[in-house]
Amino acid sequence: MNEAPAQLGWLRRTLPHSRRGRLVLISALVLVLAGTGLGTWAADTWPWPKDRYCWGAWEEDSGPGFLGDEAFGDDDDGSRTGRETAPTRERPTGSCEVAIASDYKSSYDGDKVTTDQKVSVEYGPVPKAAEARLAMVQDGFLGGDMVPLPDGLPGTVNGRGGLLVLPKSCDTQDGRPTVATMHASGTYTSGPSYTKNDPADLGGARQAAVLLVAAANRAMRAAGCAPDEPLRGSSPLYDLPGKEERHFSPSDDVCGMRGLRLGTADTEDQIGAVTRDLQTCSVRGDRDGVPYLNLAMVAQPRLAAVFDGIAGERPAARGWRGTGTLGKEHAIVRADCAGRPVIFLMGLSTDPDHLAVFANATAARLGCAPIAPKGADR
Repeated sequence: MNEAPAQLGWLRRTLPHSRRGRLVLISALVLVLAGTGLGTWAADTWPWPKDRYCWGAWEEDSGPGFLGDEAFGDDDDGSRTGRETAPTRERPTGSCEVAIASDYKSSYDGDKVTTDQKVSVEYGPVPKAAEARLAMVQDGFLGGDMVPLPDGLPGTVNGRGGLLVLPKSCDTQDGRPTVATMHASGTYTSGPSYTKNDPADLGGARQAAVLLVAAANRAMRAAGCAPDEPLRGSSPLYDLPGKEERHFSPSDDVCGMRGLRLGTADTEDQIGAVTRDLQTCSVRGDRDGVPYLNLAMVAQPRLAAVFDGIAGERPAARGWRGTGTLGKEHAIVRADCAGRPVIFLMGLSTDPDHLAVFANATAARLGCAPIAPKGADR
């Protein structure tokens, strides 16, 4: 009798990762075990314990699609695998990944269908270099489709991932904040020529926030910087982004701001949150989806701290308030506004007039003086 559990442990490691695939094999094993006198033991111990991922933060079948059988489509033998590197006190960086793979024939037309999806979490300090930090945070997590995290947590989220700035106890010795980021990706291929983006299903922005916060809590605990009480992010989301708006003329105003024009036809903008702490807008091509412009205002203290030390010590240009830089791919301006520091960001565009219009309009909404000099936004 002592050999049976060891043998079944080996069998468990060889089982398919989808529940349907397991049930098929388990049913056959039950018949075999019943004939060997182990049927009662098997019935008392199956189903197998659920798998856990991302440092134990996520459990199989716990809600979002990528953790359930629906992730495999019609593939009874689809696989879900996890790999991770946990942060430590000595090395406070880490990553985890859940990968889903399935390969089956379509019941509709018989074509071979292949899906490869991933959900990745990264834990660690923001980069030292200004351009790398702007590219990571602004390009990845301050688009017009992002919304603020719930419960006052500093960060943003959408249905494909998010960013959470962790408490000061997790800052590096040189003062850089540590962040947890999550990103869902994937492809769907049918037949010899059809492929489309098909990110893993996080269950929507609210569920994505829950996943991100759970992973961050586990990572902080491993790194030895967790607060006394775990972070919580389960409340409803507010300040949802508006619907995309199409613009057919180069003279159309974008992002709902008078005078903010790209001089390009057939664009589509999306205005995100418009609050005292955060304002975002993104513009892309209506037909090809090519991104043209990202704009953001950040005043939430911990989220704004992500950009500390990279705005320089001089004004962005003559007559501008505060300090900043106008680079080839990104622009940043930091200025006092309504009694607190505010960050204005621009990505993709190299035209300072775009940032001037956005910064001055946002400053007026917040009740403070213009950021760019008169005429710079015309």
